[in-house]
Amino acid sequence: MTVAPTARQRTPDTAHGGGGWVMPRVAVGAGKGGVGTSTVTALLACTAAAAGSRVLLVDLAPHFGGLAALLDVHPAYSLADVKAGLPPEALATPVTQTLSLVNAARVPEQLTETEHQLMLRRLAASIANYDLVFIDAGASAASLRTAVRFGASRVLTVTTHDRISLTATYAVLKLLHEQSPDLRVDVIANRVGDDDAARLHEYLNAASVRFLARTVPFGGAIPDDPAFARTVAGLGADEAAQGSPAFQVVRALGEQILADTGSPPFLRLLRQG
Repeated sequence: MTVAPTARQRTPDTAHGGGGWVMPRVAVGAGKGGVGTSTVTALLACTAAAAGSRVLLVDLAPHFGGLAALLDVHPAYSLADVKAGLPPEALATPVTQTLSLVNAARVPEQLTETEHQLMLRRLAASIANYDLVFIDAGASAASLRTAVRFGASRVLTVTTHDRISLTATYAVLKLLHEQSPDLRVDVIANRVGDDDAARLHEYLNAASVRFLARTVPFGGAIPDDPAFARTVAGLGADEAAQGSPAFQVVRALGEQILADTGSPPFLRLLRQG
């Protein structure tokens, strides 16, 4: 049975004539495979959920299954079932009491591109009762563009320190700048030490300033944590978040994301220290 989050009163955002809080939707993507978008997305979601936020994970990665494997859950439905009449909110597979996962990837044999976009619109309209949405776009330009259309107000692009990954990350920055010039895009260095991360960010920021006339915020350097997947599968998402050596870095990033939006969950994070 799907566990639905408790309903909460929402205040309209200023872009639609109101003056209140807007639920943040954060996309995580990359220009090159193998850099850890699913791990970074799962870590962010687990730390926010462990702090008490109601979190929805949306898997848009072309080859669905990374998040499901990390979190040891087995979603029963996809957007093809929404096309067949399933209510969009029934897609959510509970991971913990405060964390749920949705399979929103497109399977070409089941949905056309147009049908996929229509089903995503239905899903987007059904998630107002979550505090925070994280979208795993994987290493796909098409999925990143879809995540922005889904309502992502911020993108975290994940990179490692090798030259191919850096070049691919700059390509992502350029793509998103051309699609949405005002969209905030942060760089996350995964499996990179602090010194290498500083040089990595300096390189990407300099290229972005020179060719795109914009700066690139640095989201942080996440240390390698090969035991994270085993911890999630064995102990659960909450315990994995608390026990991971990457927890403090990711939690700080999650707190900053919530603080930037002025959202109520940030106050809970502060109270919990």
